[in-house]
Amino acid sequence: MKKLLTLFLAVLACSTMIQACLKKPSLRGGNNAETVIIVMDTTQSLLANARVQIGKEEFKTSWDGRIVLKSGIPAGTKSIVITREQYDTLTVTDKEWAGQGKLLIFALTPQPGTVRESYSLGAAKTGALSRGLYYKLDVMPSVADGYMEMSESEEAVMAGEAERKPKPVGAVSNKISAGKLTAGEVNDFAKWYFWNKVLDDTHKNYINTWKINTRNRYTVQLTNQDGYPIVSQQVNLVDKKGNTLFQAVTDNTGKAELWANLLIGKEKNDNFLICVNNKNYPAKPWAEGLNTIVLEEECGASDAVDVVFVFDATGSMGDELNYLQAEMRDVIERAKDATGGLAIRTGAVVYRDHGDAYLTRLSRLTEDIKTTQAFIDKQHADGGGDFPEAVPEALMAAVNTAGWDVNARARIAFLVLDAPCHEGQETIDLLHEQILNAAAYGIRIVPVVCSGLDASGELLMRSIALATNGTAFFLTDDSGIGNPHLKPTTDTLKVEHLNDMLVRTIVEFSTVPDCNMAMAEDAGPDENFIPNPFDPQPETNLENIPHGPTTIYLLDVTGKLIAILNGDINTIQISKATFPISTGVYFLKTYNDGKWYTKKILVN
Repeated sequence: MKKLLTLFLAVLACSTMIQACLKKPSLRGGNNAETVIIVMDTTQSLLANARVQIGKEEFKTSWDGRIVLKSGIPAGTKSIVITREQYDTLTVTDKEWAGQGKLLIFALTPQPGTVRESYSLGAAKTGALSRGLYYKLDVMPSVADGYMEMSESEEAVMAGEAERKPKPVGAVSNKISAGKLTAGEVNDFAKWYFWNKVLDDTHKNYINTWKINTRNRYTVQLTNQDGYPIVSQQVNLVDKKGNTLFQAVTDNTGKAELWANLLIGKEKNDNFLICVNNKNYPAKPWAEGLNTIVLEEECGASDAVDVVFVFDATGSMGDELNYLQAEMRDVIERAKDATGGLAIRTGAVVYRDHGDAYLTRLSRLTEDIKTTQAFIDKQHADGGGDFPEAVPEALMAAVNTAGWDVNARARIAFLVLDAPCHEGQETIDLLHEQILNAAAYGIRIVPVVCSGLDASGELLMRSIALATNGTAFFLTDDSGIGNPHLKPTTDTLKVEHLNDMLVRTIVEFSTVPDCNMAMAEDAGPDENFIPNPFDPQPETNLENIPHGPTTIYLLDVTGKLIAILNGDINTIQISKATFPISTGVYFLKTYNDGKWYTKKILVN
C-alpha cells in the first residue's frame, strides 16, 4: 500500500508541472474512483467496439475490450446494457456495481452460427479469469446477473515443483515436451556499444520503418540512505519546462532506463532533468555514468511477481506452437521454486490478426497457475494470412487488461512471435503508445523470436526490449524444430534451452537484496549464472589470468553493463563509496589472451 501511495503521489505531484506526466490508464480496477469495464465472449476473446449503455450515456470498448470510467458508475444507475454485432444483448441490473472503484467483466454469448472456431473451456474450477471467478463447463464464468466483480483477495493455491536439473542441449526426439527448444539471449544493455554499432551499420535502414531510436539512454539508480535499491518507484525524464518525455519504474536493482527522443517524428529536446517525487535532478547520459539519487525510503520490496505470456497463434506459428506451449507450462511450474517462494501470478494473451476468428484472447493474472496452463493448452495455430500480425493490439491487451500489480517487484511480459506488426502509421502509433505505457508501468517486455522473423522485425523486437528495460531471446536451429531461424546480429551467441532461459530471467528480474542482514556470498542467482554480455562461458578461475591492468566490465545481476573500468580484476575494489551503485550482486568480466574471465562480487 505504501508503494502504491508513493507511486500515486509521485504521479500527482509531477502532474502539477506543465504536462509533467504522461496520461495512462489504470493498471487494475478498484483504485480510487475509477471503474474499469472489460467485455469479452465465451472464448475469452476481448471484444472491441462493444457498446456499453450506462444510464443515458453510451461508451465503446477499445481494442483491449476496455472502458475506463474515471468517476465510476453514476449513482442511481439502474442497469447496464452491452450490445455488439453477432452477440446476444446483455442487460445487467444490480445495485452492487454502482459507485466507484470497481472492476467488472461482462461475458457476451455469440448468436448461433456466428462463432467460427470451436473452443471448449473445460471444467476448470476457481480463479479462471482472475481473482475469485468461476467457470462452468463449456461456458464463460457465469453468474445469474451475467457479470463478475473482481475481489481484491485471493489465496495462493499452488505449491512449487521440486528442483530440476538443466538438460544438456543435444538430439531431439519427435515427442512434444519441455526442454526441446533452444535459443540465445541478446541483451543489448549488456552490449551497449555493440548495439550502437548495429544502429549505425547493419540495421540503420530499419530505424525509420518503426520510428523508434534507442540511442539516447539515461540510467537512473535509486537507493535509500543505507544504499539498498528502491524498487517500483516512478521516475520521469522531463525537459526544462517540466514536460514529461518518458516515464519508467525502477526495477529489482533500483534502476530505471529513460529514453530521450525515443520516437522519431516527435518534437526533439536537448536539455533534460530527472523527476522523482516531484523533485528535479540533473540528468547525464549513460556514457557519463549512472544518475544516482538517494531518497529517504525504507528498504524492502513486495514479494509479488507478475508474469504474462503473450503469444502469436496465427498459422505461421504452427511449426513451433505446440513446443512453446510445453515450454510455457514447464516455466510456470518451475518459476515459484526458482524464485524462492515469491508470490508469482501468471497470465496469458493469445493473438492473431484483424479478420481472423478472434483478435486477442486473455487469461488474466492469477495465483492459480493451473488456470494459465489450461488456457495456454487450449490454443492452436490458425489464421493470419499475411506476414505482419496484430502485435500492438496484443500488447494493448497485455498491458492494460491483464491485471498487473503496481506494487510487484517484477512485471514481465514474454512476447512470443514470428512476425512484426503492420507498418501503417496508425498501427505504429498504437505500437508506440503500448511501448510507452509498458515502460511507465514497469512492465519489462522480453521478445521470444521464433522462425520467420526478418532483420527489420529483429530491430523492432530489440528496440522494444530496450525501451521497456527487457532483454530478447532468439530461437535457434540447434533444436531441429521448426523452420529456419533468424541469426541475430551480435558478436557471439550462447545457445541454451529456452525453458531454462525463461526461468532464469524471472529469477534475475525478481532478485532483491535482503534488507535485514548482510548479503551472503551465495545470495542472488546460482553461482553458475554468467551474465550475457560476452556469451561464451567464461573462465571463473582467476589464477589463470596474469596480474595487471585490463579493461574490466562491471555488470549487475540482470546482466546489464553498468560501467567500463580499468584495473586488475584480481585486486580491484568496487564499493558504494567508490562507485555510485546499490547493494547487490555484481559481476566483473575481463578478456585476456583469447579468453573471458568472470568474478562474482558482493557490494554491501
